[in-house]
Amino acid sequence: MNLIKGSLGKAVVSASIIAITAVLLFSVVCIPVSAQIPGTVRVGIVTSNAASQYRNAESVTVSIKGDYKLTDLSDVLGEDLITSLKSDDTLRVYFLPGGMEIYLNGQSVKVTTGPVVARENEHNENNRVYIRNYNNGDSEISIGKWYRGSMEFRNGGSSITVINELPLEEYLYGVVPREMSSGWPLEALKAQAVAARTYTVANYSKRVVEGFNMLDTPTDQAYGGYNYEGAGSTRAVVETAGIIILYGGKPISAVYHSTSGGHTEDNENVWNGEPCPYLRGKEDPFSTENGLANWAFNTTVEEVRDTLLANGGDIGPIDKIQLEKYESGRVRSVIITDINGNTIKKSGSEFGKFFNPNFYTYITPTDFMSNYFDVDLSNVLNPSFIVLNGSGKKEPVDGNSLYGTSEDGNTVTLNGKEPAFHVLSGYGSSSHQKAASGRIVFEGHGWGHGVGMSQWGAYGMAVKGKNYRDILNFYYTGVEVTADY
Repeated sequence: MNLIKGSLGKAVVSASIIAITAVLLFSVVCIPVSAQIPGTVRVGIVTSNAASQYRNAESVTVSIKGDYKLTDLSDVLGEDLITSLKSDDTLRVYFLPGGMEIYLNGQSVKVTTGPVVARENEHNENNRVYIRNYNNGDSEISIGKWYRGSMEFRNGGSSITVINELPLEEYLYGVVPREMSSGWPLEALKAQAVAARTYTVANYSKRVVEGFNMLDTPTDQAYGGYNYEGAGSTRAVVETAGIIILYGGKPISAVYHSTSGGHTEDNENVWNGEPCPYLRGKEDPFSTENGLANWAFNTTVEEVRDTLLANGGDIGPIDKIQLEKYESGRVRSVIITDINGNTIKKSGSEFGKFFNPNFYTYITPTDFMSNYFDVDLSNVLNPSFIVLNGSGKKEPVDGNSLYGTSEDGNTVTLNGKEPAFHVLSGYGSSSHQKAASGRIVFEGHGWGHGVGMSQWGAYGMAVKGKNYRDILNFYYTGVEVTADY
């Protein structure tokens, strides 16, 4: 791994090799417990989980289209019918301590501990549940999405949890176009469909303690329901039905990301856990020709320090920025040193999030987009002077009280704010010093964690004539793509 050093006082960059140990936040179960491909999936739409887009609902309003019934699951002996539901019926579910109250078309029909389900009488392509909005105690939050299948409401302890239960393949209809444009090449969409199906199978039990299998956000897989379905993505799901990715005969945790920027990463360098043999980093030439492949974030020495201070750091005027890198080029750690030798050390991702809190959700080519970056200090030369004060401590001064002799023999103020000046050294020679702007450029590549399949790489491979099996075998090492499971 490389240690890239930059001294702001000297604008020097050098490199050396060091060994480091990863300290990361999450984990991947390399070889999940054997599991059957499930018939249905339960997706958390409104929850109390901090990773949910919609959360902390005190009440939820939904409408019905098709043939449904409202049932109560509070009796462990069976499911009790509350009432039949028809198209255009509206349900409002209110949170109560220890339970919930359900209103149908403005009239209370049940107070129960729940759960309560708006369930299809028979599964039908035309059945839909529309989640209109929810109230979080402060305001009404619009959702405005249609969903296939059934909708369950349960007391989540502090708020209402809303769970969409539907067939696995129809769940994928709403995942693939949220993770990849439905207008992309069919083979790329097929690769996405197989990866998403496999990820679901491998992580099916991930959130069972919360009452569902998956969140509808990129924390698990982005899922938009019926509204987001597209012809191309649905075709990709249908034409790969039942096909998953295996390693050693078991489904893999088929993680994926937007674009690697040119090199994927080993899983253990991103999340806690053992190295997964099928999640090995490699050069990725298919991910270098897209709009997110490269980015540049411009800032200043002062803005870096101010940002660190605002996030709880204790740092003086900055002297050096150092990058610890993995062999892939991604940044393991950023080390910032001030003029007194004090240091702050942050992970590459943590450092980037200081400048772009929406690190994984909102990006432009001028944002800090990933932990795959270099720092350009070529324009940085400390525009002030560092002197020893009466206590022997280093501190910067702007030169207003320092004087030197210019080339023509005149005494001049050494003001770092001037474009240039001459300093007479201790040996009597005059040297030209340039006071630069102090701007720093973080030049990076890619978007996302970089592990597993690069979605833009899949696009690039499909454009070059590769099929979905080629794509999956490129990004997941030593796997089998098969329906024989």
